Amino acid sequence: MSQVFTEVIHALLTEAYEGSSQVWFSDRNTGLFSSLQGLSADQVSKTGIAAHVEHLRWSLSKVNAMMRGEGPAMDWSQSWAVKTASEPEWKSLLEQLKLEYQFLQTHMPPNPDLNDRMFVTSGVALVAHAAYHLGAIRQMMITFQ
Repeated sequence: MSQVFTEVIHALLTEAYEGSSQVWFSDRNTGLFSSLQGLSADQVSKTGIAAHVEHLRWSLSKVNAMMRGEGPAMDWSQSWAVKTASEPEWKSLLEQLKLEYQFLQTHMPPNPDLNDRMFVTSGVALVAHAAYHLGAIRQMMITFQ
Protein backbone atom coordinates (compact mmCIF):
# COMPACT_ATOMS: atom_id res chain seq x y z
CA MET A 1 0.00 0.00 0.00
CA SER A 2 2.80 2.46 0.82
CA GLN A 3 4.35 1.89 -2.62
CA VAL A 4 1.02 2.89 -4.20
CA PHE A 5 1.03 6.14 -2.19
CA THR A 6 4.51 7.01 -3.44
CA GLU A 7 3.57 6.14 -7.03
CA VAL A 8 0.50 8.39 -6.83
CA ILE A 9 2.52 11.31 -5.41
CA HIS A 10 5.11 10.82 -8.17
CA ALA A 11 2.42 10.79 -10.86
CA LEU A 12 0.65 13.89 -9.55
CA LEU A 13 3.90 15.83 -9.15
CA THR A 14 4.82 14.80 -12.68
CA GLU A 15 1.51 16.18 -13.93
CA ALA A 16 2.09 19.48 -12.12
CA TYR A 17 5.70 20.00 -13.15
CA GLU A 18 6.14 18.08 -16.41
CA GLY A 19 2.64 17.47 -17.70
CA SER A 20 1.08 14.08 -18.24
CA SER A 21 -1.18 12.37 -20.72
CA GLN A 22 -3.27 11.16 -17.78
CA VAL A 23 -4.54 14.37 -16.21
CA TRP A 24 -6.19 14.53 -12.81
CA PHE A 25 -6.24 18.24 -12.10
CA SER A 26 -4.68 20.17 -14.97
CA ASP A 27 -6.67 21.11 -18.03
CA ARG A 28 -4.13 19.98 -20.59
CA ASN A 29 -0.94 17.97 -20.98
CA THR A 30 1.18 20.95 -20.00
CA GLY A 31 3.01 21.19 -16.73
CA LEU A 32 4.82 24.04 -15.07
CA PHE A 33 8.09 23.59 -16.96
CA SER A 34 6.55 23.71 -20.41
CA SER A 35 4.28 26.59 -19.36
CA LEU A 36 7.33 28.61 -18.31
CA GLN A 37 9.38 27.71 -21.36
CA GLY A 38 10.02 30.69 -23.57
CA LEU A 39 8.95 33.34 -21.05
CA SER A 40 11.33 36.26 -20.76
CA ALA A 41 12.77 37.68 -17.58
CA ASP A 42 10.82 40.85 -18.28
CA GLN A 43 7.53 38.94 -18.49
CA VAL A 44 8.08 36.96 -15.30
CA SER A 45 9.30 40.01 -13.41
CA LYS A 46 6.35 42.23 -14.37
CA THR A 47 3.68 39.62 -13.59
CA GLY A 48 5.02 38.10 -10.38
CA ILE A 49 5.73 34.74 -12.00
CA ALA A 50 9.38 34.91 -10.92
CA ALA A 51 8.25 35.17 -7.30
CA HIS A 52 6.03 32.08 -7.64
CA VAL A 53 8.84 30.08 -9.26
CA GLU A 54 11.29 31.05 -6.51
CA HIS A 55 8.66 30.18 -3.89
CA LEU A 56 8.30 26.70 -5.41
CA ARG A 57 12.08 26.25 -5.69
CA TRP A 58 12.57 27.37 -2.10
CA SER A 59 9.88 25.05 -0.74
CA LEU A 60 11.21 22.05 -2.67
CA SER A 61 14.72 22.80 -1.42
CA LYS A 62 13.43 22.67 2.18
CA VAL A 63 11.62 19.36 1.60
CA ASN A 64 14.75 17.95 -0.02
CA ALA A 65 16.89 19.13 2.88
CA MET A 66 14.54 17.36 5.31
CA MET A 67 14.77 14.16 3.24
CA ARG A 68 18.56 14.38 3.56
CA GLY A 69 18.12 14.53 7.33
CA GLU A 70 18.88 18.22 7.64
CA GLY A 71 16.85 20.62 9.78
CA PRO A 72 16.49 23.66 7.53
CA ALA A 73 15.30 27.04 8.79
CA MET A 74 11.73 27.57 7.61
CA ASP A 75 11.29 31.34 7.31
CA TRP A 76 8.54 31.34 4.67
CA SER A 77 8.98 35.08 4.07
CA GLN A 78 12.33 34.20 2.46
CA SER A 79 10.50 32.09 -0.11
CA TRP A 80 9.04 35.27 -1.66
CA ALA A 81 12.32 37.24 -1.65
CA VAL A 82 12.77 37.13 -5.43
CA LYS A 83 10.53 39.64 -7.16
CA THR A 84 12.36 40.27 -10.42
CA ALA A 85 15.05 38.54 -12.43
CA SER A 86 17.46 39.36 -15.21
CA GLU A 87 17.66 36.92 -18.13
CA PRO A 88 20.60 35.01 -16.59
CA GLU A 89 18.89 34.98 -13.18
CA TRP A 90 15.65 33.73 -14.73
CA LYS A 91 17.42 30.89 -16.55
CA SER A 92 19.26 29.98 -13.37
CA LEU A 93 16.05 30.04 -11.33
CA LEU A 94 14.34 27.68 -13.76
CA GLU A 95 17.32 25.34 -13.72
CA GLN A 96 17.43 25.35 -9.92
CA LEU A 97 13.71 24.57 -9.75
CA LYS A 98 14.20 21.64 -12.14
CA LEU A 99 17.10 20.32 -10.05
CA GLU A 100 15.10 20.50 -6.81
CA TYR A 101 12.14 18.80 -8.48
CA GLN A 102 14.34 16.04 -9.93
CA PHE A 103 15.98 15.44 -6.56
CA LEU A 104 12.58 15.10 -4.93
CA GLN A 105 11.32 12.69 -7.56
CA THR A 106 14.41 10.47 -7.36
CA HIS A 107 14.82 10.45 -3.57
CA MET A 108 11.27 10.02 -2.32
CA PRO A 109 11.11 6.86 -0.20
CA PRO A 110 9.56 4.02 -2.26
CA ASN A 111 7.86 2.33 0.71
CA PRO A 112 7.14 4.98 3.34
CA ASP A 113 5.41 4.36 6.63
CA LEU A 114 1.85 5.50 5.94
CA ASN A 115 1.35 5.89 9.69
CA ASP A 116 3.89 8.73 9.53
CA ARG A 117 1.42 11.61 9.49
CA MET A 118 4.12 14.16 8.58
CA PHE A 119 5.21 12.19 5.51
CA VAL A 120 1.68 11.60 4.25
CA THR A 121 0.65 15.21 4.85
CA SER A 122 3.83 16.48 3.19
CA GLY A 123 3.23 14.34 0.11
CA VAL A 124 -0.34 15.51 -0.31
CA ALA A 125 0.65 19.12 0.41
CA LEU A 126 3.42 19.03 -2.21
CA VAL A 127 0.87 18.10 -4.87
CA ALA A 128 -1.68 20.70 -3.76
CA HIS A 129 1.03 23.36 -3.55
CA ALA A 130 2.34 22.63 -7.04
CA ALA A 131 -1.17 22.53 -8.51
CA TYR A 132 -2.08 25.85 -6.89
CA HIS A 133 1.01 27.63 -8.21
CA LEU A 134 0.60 26.08 -11.66
CA GLY A 135 -2.90 27.55 -11.79
CA ALA A 136 -1.80 30.92 -10.43
CA ILE A 137 1.03 31.16 -12.96
CA ARG A 138 -1.28 30.22 -15.82
CA GLN A 139 -3.67 32.97 -14.76
CA MET A 140 -0.80 35.46 -14.78
CA MET A 141 0.17 34.27 -18.26
CA ILE A 142 -3.22 35.32 -19.64
CA THR A 143 -1.76 38.82 -19.96
CA PHE A 144 0.63 37.50 -22.64
CA GLN A 145 -2.18 36.40 -24.97
